[in-house]
Parts: sequence; structure tokens; C-alpha cells
Amino acid sequence: MTSLEKENFMRSVLRTFVIVSVFMVSAAGVGRADVCIAVDEAQDRLSPDERTVAVRLVARQFELAGEPVVAQDCPSRYTLSHVMLGNTIYVTLAGPRGRREGTALGRDDLPALYSQMVRSMVTGRPMSGFNVVDRTNVTSAQASSERVPADGFWYARLGYGGLFGDRTYGTPAIGFGYRVELDSIGVDVSFLNYQISSSNDYGYDGSSSGHAFAGSLLKLEGLYFIHPEANKSTYVGGGMSWGGTTFGNGWNGSGLQGELTAGYELPRASALRMFVQADAVLPFYQVSATRFPVNYRLNSPIITEHRYAPSLVVSMGFGWQRDRQRRR
Repeated sequence: MTSLEKENFMRSVLRTFVIVSVFMVSAAGVGRADVCIAVDEAQDRLSPDERTVAVRLVARQFELAGEPVVAQDCPSRYTLSHVMLGNTIYVTLAGPRGRREGTALGRDDLPALYSQMVRSMVTGRPMSGFNVVDRTNVTSAQASSERVPADGFWYARLGYGGLFGDRTYGTPAIGFGYRVELDSIGVDVSFLNYQISSSNDYGYDGSSSGHAFAGSLLKLEGLYFIHPEANKSTYVGGGMSWGGTTFGNGWNGSGLQGELTAGYELPRASALRMFVQADAVLPFYQVSATRFPVNYRLNSPIITEHRYAPSLVVSMGFGWQRDRQRRR
């Protein structure tokens, strides 16, 4: 390639670079039209000074998103308004890209809300969920979401029941737990639910044939109150537990258990509760016992017996609630 040809080639490359650069700058200018912000004075309820600050804050959010903001009127005009009810401020931002509405709990909450609204406008993403939220713009309204209030209290109960094994065993019963209630439903988490009896009636092998134990380390139940708004109500429920059963001459077993409950609770409007309830425990397993013949010899058959052993308890419980807050 001669010197003249090299010179023409470099000129051609430089000309192409200039044309492409001018085109890109023009395209960027067309794609990013200037933004201007105004307050809808007919709807807005902020003071004049507060309106000026609000416009500056919104403009700053557009600039952070890469949108140039101008002071004079422009085709891409966004209108801002604030309506107040008590300490709550309802904010509306409307413009060429749509309309966004949000709620702020006081004036200190407005900058975070402006950030979400502008980000939603620029990106086209909705304001719901985590679409426009990060660790810098969570509003107080989002951080303190309203929840239906619930009553929660610790309780202890005592009662008496029966274990139905090779015969019926009378069993004093105890239990402890924590119960959370809405008007019509509740959740009961209890532990150390035991039925224990002892006897001096000994069997042929020296074991106490009158001893019985049934219970659960942990029980989870859901409850339904028949009269949800009354100060006293009947309730029914069901759930599952993990526990074990032992009785008589070597009968034992353990595993998951079904739980059925029916009861009566009062006074539900107080921090002090009392309830009477009946619990039926229906094991998902069978207990077993291994029997050796009286005159046992080597290679003699060993007998393993199985049976189903449910239990029933009727108990009275007392509960107490600390730091009770008035329900609205």
C-alpha cells in the first residue's frame, strides 16, 4: 500500500468515526428528553416552602436515574401533589410515563417515597413488592405494616385421664403450653403433656403391672372458636404430637400421634384465662411387648404382641398474658 493509499484510508476511518459519534450523541439526546416538575397547586396541601423542597427532592431522584431536569416548562412534564389526612400523606406523581401513588407516614418519609416513585416511572416496574425497593428507600409505612392483633398467653393445666391398653389405666395428667388467638382461630403449642400413674400391683415377673405412662414432648394444634366475639366460647381443634406410651408388663411404643381437642374458654376479654378441655390422643403406632415362656429353653419361641393404645384426658388450665395491649 502506497503512502497516498494509507492517507486516504486513515481519512476514511476518521470520517466514519465522526459520523458514528454524532449519530450516537443525537440518538442519546432524542432518547433522553429533558424532564420538568411542577406542583398541582389545586390539589396539593403542602406549604409553598415545602413544595419547593419537594420539587427539588423529586428532581434529584430523576437526575440520579440519568434523566436531565430543567427549570422551565417542557414536553416531559411531571405533576406532583400531596394530600394529608392526619399524619398520613398521600402522594401522586403523574407524567408521560403514567401515574404513581404512594403513602408516607409524615414528612420525614417523603424522600424514600419519592425515590420509589421515580424509580418506578423510569424503569416501568410497579411499586408493589420489591420491584423498586432497596435498603436506602424503605418507607415507614412499609416497615410497620398493619397486622390483625392477636392474644397470646402461657398456660399450665392439670387433669385426669385414662390410657386404654391391656386394661384401662387411670392417669393424672399435666401439661404446659403457649396459645395465640385471633377472634375465631388459634394456634396452640404445648410441651411436656404427660399422663402418669403408679401402682404397687406387681406382676409375675416382678414388674409393676399397674404402672402406665403416656404423653408427648411437643404438640401442635389449630383451634376454632365457635363464638369468636364472645367473652366465653366453646372451641374444637386438632393437630399432631410426638410422644410415647408405656404400661403394664413391658408394653411400650413411640412415634407420631394424632390429637383431637374440645374445650371451653373464659374470659377471653381478660389477660387471665381459664379453660376446661378434653383431649383424645390417637397414636399412629402400636405398642408392643415381648413375652418369654415361664420355662424358657434355648430355641424356644419368643412371642411379641402388638396392640393399639389410645388415651383420653380431661383437664383444667389457667393462662396469663403479660404486657397485654388493648385490641382495636
